[in-house]
Amino acid sequence: MEIVVEPDANPEAFSISIASVELLTGDRLEFPKSGVTAIVGPNNCGKSTLLRQITSHIARGQKVAQQENTFLVRRVTLESSGTLDDGLAWLRQHVVEVERGGVPLLFGPGAEGVRLDAAMFRLKKPEEGLQELNNLLVFYGDAWQRLQGATPIEMREKFSDPPASPLHVLQDDHELFQELNRISMEVFRQPLTLDRLSKRVNLRVGDPGVPTPKIDRVTDEYLSSLASLPELMQQGDGMRSLLGLLVPLVTSTYPIVFIDEPEAFLHPPQATALGRILGEQAKGRGIQIILATHDRNLISGLLESEADVSIVRLNRTVGDKASAHQLNGRDLREIWSDPVLRYSNILEGLFHRLVVLAEADGDCRFYSAALEEAASQLALPFPPGDVLFVPSGGKAGMPKLAKTLRAVNVPVAASPDMDLLNDKSAIKALVQSLGGAWPDYERDYVLATEPFRKPRDKVSVDQILSTLKAVFSERGDEPFTAEIREDFMAQLRSKESPWSEVKQYGELAFKGQAGPALQRLLSQLEALGIVLARVGELERFAPNLGVAKGAAWLPAAIKAGAHKNSAARNHVLALAEVGRSA
Repeated sequence: MEIVVEPDANPEAFSISIASVELLTGDRLEFPKSGVTAIVGPNNCGKSTLLRQITSHIARGQKVAQQENTFLVRRVTLESSGTLDDGLAWLRQHVVEVERGGVPLLFGPGAEGVRLDAAMFRLKKPEEGLQELNNLLVFYGDAWQRLQGATPIEMREKFSDPPASPLHVLQDDHELFQELNRISMEVFRQPLTLDRLSKRVNLRVGDPGVPTPKIDRVTDEYLSSLASLPELMQQGDGMRSLLGLLVPLVTSTYPIVFIDEPEAFLHPPQATALGRILGEQAKGRGIQIILATHDRNLISGLLESEADVSIVRLNRTVGDKASAHQLNGRDLREIWSDPVLRYSNILEGLFHRLVVLAEADGDCRFYSAALEEAASQLALPFPPGDVLFVPSGGKAGMPKLAKTLRAVNVPVAASPDMDLLNDKSAIKALVQSLGGAWPDYERDYVLATEPFRKPRDKVSVDQILSTLKAVFSERGDEPFTAEIREDFMAQLRSKESPWSEVKQYGELAFKGQAGPALQRLLSQLEALGIVLARVGELERFAPNLGVAKGAAWLPAAIKAGAHKNSAARNHVLALAEVGRSA
């Protein structure tokens, strides 16, 4: 049976990719055609399950897949370009066609003996499932498959036989082997050698140090040197996993690639390198990669590449379904181009149930300790490890971080000091970044802060000296550093401002009509996700340490057990409540 392809067929005109995925919740995801989509989210939200259900829909067709227990995916829409002849020309260019018994069969790594007429039918109606054609067009790599991805394979009986393994492809194509070798050098700083002389084709790690001889003039020196090199399959899981993933990708042009947790077994720098390499593969080969990951380093690597990258964040919902929110490549690039965001740990927030924004690293560490202590005493909505504390570099940095995280539906709480109320533009910006409408808060804000916006009496020198003595009397032996100088100046400024009472006494500083207005305002803000330190500022959780401020305050406060007191516990419980209601 001979199937003739039109002479003007163009394999470059053929493509097939996932246009969209519709979830049972009604969420619609669109994947870049030649790029990478990273599926992220907290533990047990369904990332790996989503990958498997999408592949099932592609392979088996919508009707068959929907008969299974698919509690995430409703519909997968494929799109293709080119004519049927273009598709056949593409297959003949990328796989081996062999005629047996008068029947043309297609062979490729992972797919043996696909009838060409069956391939034609699947190309005509991909919505009915790629079926036997699936293994020629779609690659799925999980952790186990990657560890075995470079397993040695028996030599072919005849050199003209079609390759049955990616290693056979490396035998036939020196340029592809050189690409793989370049990657190994980039990530592991070790070259690879393809062992073509043993009974099994095998990848070895290292360089024989002897020029490769001609095939009919192999020397004992070369054989001895080759045999001394360790096999790739004897290396650690990290090297085996990364190269085991890339061997089939480099040797086959799969239009659609799924990878489950590609960062498994890798150290952070290797995960970053893998993300960059996957982005380069997607862009350079024009393929579509969809992966599930728990690793911010892998995401960082993807963003370092020039590939079109999209992030989908999953959340498990009631009824064991999953909702999804997508951040497109344009918005991601905007985030990545901002130095403040790029060099923060904000990407970690993609993998947590709640992100808490605090003013500085010390605030984050204190509140984290308080949350762990509270969890040992009370039932929290989720484990403390599911909460990420991110320093914002002051109150002004909170709106940008909050807006970024909310774009992919990461629950966010802000934990500023009470003197945020001193800056109307700052609190307004934070309210709006969390989705609030400022007019809903403005009336109570004006009533609560009105007494502190009135002019106050002049402060005497004796009052300032008394305050400075009270604050710095225990620090007399310390060097007069820039940090202490700033604390010194802050005390001088505070005596000139009525807001010093707010930092010192917190909500107790609001008297008369300002008190009820403040309580209404605080309740509204907490419902939105802004949990002000009701004691005034961080240091007021432990006001009697003898260390008023500075680097020494945090260890002294933890040692004194300040993170266990009721004020600290109530504060972090209010933060955790934001995650419960999100």
